[in-house]
Amino acid sequence: MSKEKVKPHEKEYGNAIVNAFKNYLWEEGKAENTIDNYCRTAEDFASFSKVNTIDDFKILTKTVVRNYVSHLVDNSYKDDKKYTVESVNNKIAGINQLFVFYGMEEFKVRALYCQRKTFIEDDDILTDDNVRSLLKESKKENIVLYYALEAMSQMGLRVSETKFITVESLNRGYIVVLNKGSARKLPLPIDLLKELRMYCEENCITSGPIISIHKGMAISRSTIGKLMKKLAEKLGISLKKAHPHSLRHNFAKRYLKFYGQSAISRLADILGHRSLETTRIYLRDTLTNASKSLTEISLKIK
Repeated sequence: MSKEKVKPHEKEYGNAIVNAFKNYLWEEGKAENTIDNYCRTAEDFASFSKVNTIDDFKILTKTVVRNYVSHLVDNSYKDDKKYTVESVNNKIAGINQLFVFYGMEEFKVRALYCQRKTFIEDDDILTDDNVRSLLKESKKENIVLYYALEAMSQMGLRVSETKFITVESLNRGYIVVLNKGSARKLPLPIDLLKELRMYCEENCITSGPIISIHKGMAISRSTIGKLMKKLAEKLGISLKKAHPHSLRHNFAKRYLKFYGQSAISRLADILGHRSLETTRIYLRDTLTNASKSLTEISLKIK
């Protein structure tokens, strides 16, 4: 039997500073991926600055903090690869939260300037045809995977939110998503609702989560990611875009294409974004379309 993976908020990080920080993040309602990322950054920062106790932490200097940021920017971390500006800023966000927790806000570091990307690489986003192919093939090979992909592509759900599709939600026609300390209600698309009702009837599922792998156990992001890549390889779809979040991105693009950019606030509510800035990421076009738009306005020389 495989060993169950320890969740970030239950993990012992071997450092009193990080463990106390971990509990704070959990109580603040941070997502598990965020907790893990912030805690690993806190571990790295503690190791870099040779801080092992809370007393050590309290006598930190701002110079040490600045040196750590410079270390992230200048040094390679694996196979001569360097962190992107976005990755460094994510780590800065982590140590800034650490300083907030310990009442040391004056140590917070300003994020690096990062110009907003004006386009997305073509291989970073699933096309509508890609999604149709994945759905069609998964329906033949793995029905649980099919319903997970269908729910994400039709409702813009995160993998972790598919567990809220329950028999009880089918009866009322909508799901209640609890995530990051908030709750949102989402209606179930009519065709998905009909399919799931039939699936429950055929498999004698009378209560609880429907999209599960064993006795109500939710399907994990890593499992879906591996299965998606396997399907994508078979279908000739770029593995770079064969991941769960690309389905959420595809949903957002289709939604805005159908309802127009004036519907971005409503899309933010559907996706569970607290900031419209997060939702605006989905307004970015592909490189091919961005190139075409610039070509169309170029001055022609006869």
